[in-house]
Amino acid sequence: MWSKGFQRFLSVLIVVSVGVSNLLAQEPTGGGSIVRDITGGAAMIFRAPKDPVVHVATNAQGTVGGGKVKGRQPKPSAAPKQDSIIARANAARSAPKPRYEEAEEQYRIAMQMAPDDARAVAGLGAVFVDQRRFADAVAAYQQALKVNPGYTQAYLPLAFSLAALNKHQEAIEIYQQTIKLEPQNPEVFNNLSAAYNQLNRFQDGVEASSQAIKLLGATGEAYTQGFQERNEVLSYAYKNLGNALNGMQRYEEAAAALKKAAEIEPNNVAAHFNLGLTLYNAGRYSEAIEAYKEAIKLRPNLAQAHYNLAVTYYAINDRKQALDEYEKLKALNPELAAKLHAFLVK
Repeated sequence: MWSKGFQRFLSVLIVVSVGVSNLLAQEPTGGGSIVRDITGGAAMIFRAPKDPVVHVATNAQGTVGGGKVKGRQPKPSAAPKQDSIIARANAARSAPKPRYEEAEEQYRIAMQMAPDDARAVAGLGAVFVDQRRFADAVAAYQQALKVNPGYTQAYLPLAFSLAALNKHQEAIEIYQQTIKLEPQNPEVFNNLSAAYNQLNRFQDGVEASSQAIKLLGATGEAYTQGFQERNEVLSYAYKNLGNALNGMQRYEEAAAALKKAAEIEPNNVAAHFNLGLTLYNAGRYSEAIEAYKEAIKLRPNLAQAHYNLAVTYYAINDRKQALDEYEKLKALNPELAAKLHAFLVK
């Protein structure tokens, strides 16, 4: 068995672990999620922000089309031209190879034409989110909501961007406002739970993730929302619930929640990884080993999983397997491998 000093060291590692690598960089169009939580791994559902809506052009009589209309024509307004500019910006952003500079330029032109219209500035925020320019995204979405507090499309990407900047309290405030607008949206409660966990507000994290699970339907009949993938949200809600329970040292309950997350989405690497952490905390080392192995099977280059697997092997006095993991870790993360080696050769 290992020293209490090293137990404290692992505890620190668990708290500060960067967890699963940034999924947003690999999958910018959705699904994923981009921030670590209190025990490592992805916890927030990410949806690429929607393009601003472009209104259908109408003629003077309000019908679609461009035929001649008798009588005096009204003075042209900036709205149709602004819509065409926003449409061009949307097309540049959504191209197979996005043209972000062009999109940004067109959204800015549209902003100048109609500064009291939140659509263009929110579109600018979307371009910044796509490029992971989260500070710029926050400024853009805040401006959009200043122009139009009722522009609902700005709330979720604003909160996500704040969380990406580790401004979790500010993100929580935006999510709480969003709940007033979308009280039946489980994705909001899921991400709110992740933000609470980041601030060690574990009881709040339990309540928010439990509400997400409730909205998704314990019987399998989920609340229906067009952009929502039920199993993805449900898996992450159970994962956030497990993280919060783990933070409260309710390890058995945490393990049950994380197992549920992994059952719902077997490819949820973070669920397996955090299950390993929780089982280790519960002293269930053999089960922790299997959870880490599953995480590594899904993501062989996850250095933290190799490290914690080695430590868990050492906890059951299997030095050979621990050293095998050390050899693998050297190629993935030399700094972490050096820390592991210093412990193993004591």
